[in-house]
Amino acid sequence: MRQFVFGVLVAAFAWWGYGKWTQSEVMAQPASNRVTANKPARGSMSEFLGAAAPVAVESDLAAQPSAAPDPAGSLPSDLEELIALVKRGDAAAISTAWLAVAAGRLGVHHDGLVALLRPRGDGFEEHLAALGSNNAFLRSAEGRAAARAATAAAMALPDAEAIAAGSDLIYRMACGRIGRADLEWRKVVEEARVQHRIRVDRWLCNPTNVAGARSYTVKAGDSLDRIARRFRKEGLKVESGTIAILNRIRNANALKVGQRLKVPVAPISAILEKDSFALMVFCGDQLMRLYWVGHGANDHTPVTEFEVIAKQERPDWTSPDGNLYAYGDPKNVLGEYFIKFGHAQYAGFGAHGTPDEDTICTESSMGCIRMFAPDIKELFHVLPRGAKVVVRDTASS
Repeated sequence: MRQFVFGVLVAAFAWWGYGKWTQSEVMAQPASNRVTANKPARGSMSEFLGAAAPVAVESDLAAQPSAAPDPAGSLPSDLEELIALVKRGDAAAISTAWLAVAAGRLGVHHDGLVALLRPRGDGFEEHLAALGSNNAFLRSAEGRAAARAATAAAMALPDAEAIAAGSDLIYRMACGRIGRADLEWRKVVEEARVQHRIRVDRWLCNPTNVAGARSYTVKAGDSLDRIARRFRKEGLKVESGTIAILNRIRNANALKVGQRLKVPVAPISAILEKDSFALMVFCGDQLMRLYWVGHGANDHTPVTEFEVIAKQERPDWTSPDGNLYAYGDPKNVLGEYFIKFGHAQYAGFGAHGTPDEDTICTESSMGCIRMFAPDIKELFHVLPRGAKVVVRDTASS
């Protein structure tokens, strides 16, 4: 087997195996945009949120000619090498194997490789490990079945554990391409998201569950805004909407003296995975929400880390040519809400609604994140000023 250094060349091997077994890419993507970031297993979400995604340079091994499987059934040497890595549990090799399954070029070796990709136990950890390092498994019926089994294993856990498991699983599903036309792929993610949301609403958004939070007793004259301001002065980046969602409060004017509220200590943050058009909101390392969004055409949404610096209801919009369009003007593209991002290098970025919902899950904006109207409304309230918005571009092929 070719010798390569751990890290960058592991990713290069994935490209090599994929090139050998598929001949053409499962999806089109410029080579200059390919980024790999192996999402660690459960327990290390916090580390990932604080780390920069490593960039893997595509190896010239990917340009080597393809070798078609032998219909007689003998095992090609490169498949032997891939199988050896899969047996060792190498996450990148497992993802490469799922791509090979999806490409349909394995011939008589197809069923054997699928069998090898089955979980090595019944627990959630074994199901998650069997999916690999990204969402390559979504590209085949067998892989989607494996993802559904992993969802079932995650949701069979007690609520607190199910949220941790669901957070890792759904993030794994978002790491890699999911285009607008990939309806079957998105359906699998949606099924997991819906089940995860039930646990989040039941456990994480439960005022009696103060794990990882501060407890506060409502006093006379209190309002959610006043409570949020008090905690912001203490360094917690929360707002009234953050507290409302985490305490199942639908009417902010119905607070009662003596009512117990939870205020999160863990930071609220967001991650946009550009390739999948998935915007995810976390409380610490626990996934709270997933939204399908659109973003910048021609790669105009930069891979970087923003900070929420302002939020506007009924915003006016200044177009790139300098014209100002008031809220309500048909030419104003921002909708009801605008969340403004700050950055030392990039200006004018943010998240907003869109009058053209067909642009969701497409690269079509001038760089901002476009969202469905109900989603931007919820995000506007839950994501506080000062929150990080991290833009990633984790490719799966």
